[in-house]
Amino acid sequence: MESIEINNIESLSCGANPHQAAGISKISDGVEYEILSRNKDLEYIDYINLSENIKILGEFFDVNSAVIAKEGFVCAVALGATIEDAFSKVMDSDPISITDSSAGFSKEVTLEVAKLLKSLKIKNVISVGFSKEAFSYLLDTDINMIIIKTPLHELQGFCTKDIKVTPFGILIQEQNTSKLSKDNFKVVSQTKPTQEQVEDAVFAWKVSKHLKSSSVVIAKDLSAKAIIQGRSNMVTAVESAMDLACENSKDAIMALDCSIETSQVLNTAIQGRIGLIVESGDSNKSSDILKQADKYGISMIFTKIRNKRY
Repeated sequence: MESIEINNIESLSCGANPHQAAGISKISDGVEYEILSRNKDLEYIDYINLSENIKILGEFFDVNSAVIAKEGFVCAVALGATIEDAFSKVMDSDPISITDSSAGFSKEVTLEVAKLLKSLKIKNVISVGFSKEAFSYLLDTDINMIIIKTPLHELQGFCTKDIKVTPFGILIQEQNTSKLSKDNFKVVSQTKPTQEQVEDAVFAWKVSKHLKSSSVVIAKDLSAKAIIQGRSNMVTAVESAMDLACENSKDAIMALDCSIETSQVLNTAIQGRIGLIVESGDSNKSSDILKQADKYGISMIFTKIRNKRY
């Protein structure tokens, strides 16, 4: 295992709380970016939120995608025919969390989007580019503009190691670079999904991959209608996702970062009228869960891939 050296630490205004000192040590092969706004100082939480932004943008580098991150969590993700369409879906997905959040875009930010960002009091916006009109408009606001110069497709698996410092020692593991393929993306239910549902399933799975365990993504029309993560068990995670999605759960996709272990999880999905469930399907309970799903006409896709993230 190679050694890790931390040096040239730049001070930040504070850490997670005002009484905590903090700093950042740039890495030689880090993401290339530039702060375009007059305010050149980013806070500790800004770097965390922007990191969550670019993980999602790396998955959807070749389409119009928008993502919102706040408090270190991905809150909303959507794809659209245009970047304006994608951001409109994001606003509908989680209108509460969007204020003071960090927004990310896979395509150039337009003036129309810039005006929405200001009205919503977005804190940071990171993108591959800004139109001249959007740049001029945002320059006179309190919004931090950050441009990504590293090609988005290179952000997938950008950091080769996941490192955490614990009282027991430094934990190091490889990054999760899992990808779907025809070999692991299997429709296993009697009820077959529509082409639109399959596209939503791939979208939801890619989002789920970057969330904290236990995670649930409810998606429809290439938009996350509910994102729940960081729960201690899947039962409460799914129940919370259904509460957040409300009527949007009907015929929608539910993507999990693991497999369903209890019928209570499936019963909650049935009550929410979920149309398709995407999960790893590698549990000893998976065959029983599939039988129950078939009974209620729910489509299921097994990926054989777990996307736990702690």
